[in-house]
Amino acid sequence: MSTLFSLHQKLQRFINWVIGLALMVLLTIILLQTFTRYVIFYSLPWSEELSRYLFVLMILLGINIGITRENFVRIDVIDNFLPARMKPIMVVFRDLVALVVAIMFTYSTLPMIRIGKFQKSPALQLPMNWMYMILFIGFALAVVSIVLKILSRFTAKPAREGE
Repeated sequence: MSTLFSLHQKLQRFINWVIGLALMVLLTIILLQTFTRYVIFYSLPWSEELSRYLFVLMILLGINIGITRENFVRIDVIDNFLPARMKPIMVVFRDLVALVVAIMFTYSTLPMIRIGKFQKSPALQLPMNWMYMILFIGFALAVVSIVLKILSRFTAKPAREGE
C-alpha cells in the first residue's frame, strides 16, 4: 500500500512539473501575441486557441493536486456547527460525494472522445479527441486521488494522546 502512495506522490510531482511547463508556455504565447498585435500589428490566429487548451490542461491537472492537498470547497458554518464526533463522518461523506462526481465526469468524457475524432480545432487543426482526452485524464486522476485519500483515512493509525 505504501508503494501505491509513493507512486502517487511521484505522479503528483510530475503533474506539478507539467503544470509549471504549461504555465510558462502560456505566458510566452500571451507575451508573443501582445508583442505581435501592438508592435508588428499582426495577430497570431492560433494563440488564443492554444492558450485556452493550456489553461484547461492546467485546471484539470490542478484538480488532482487540490484533492491531494484537501482543498475541497466547503462551508465552514457546517463544519463549525457539527459536533466533534460527526466531523469525521462529514469528511467521509464529502469524499464520497466528490468521488461520485469525479466518476460521473470521467464517464461523461468517453462519448466526447469518440465524437472528437471527427472534429478538428479551428485554428490549430488538432483532433478534438486530444482535448477531450485531457478532460478524461484530469478527471480519472481526480478519481484516483480521491480513492487514495479515502484509503489513507481508513489506513492511518490514530494519534495517541500526548503525541
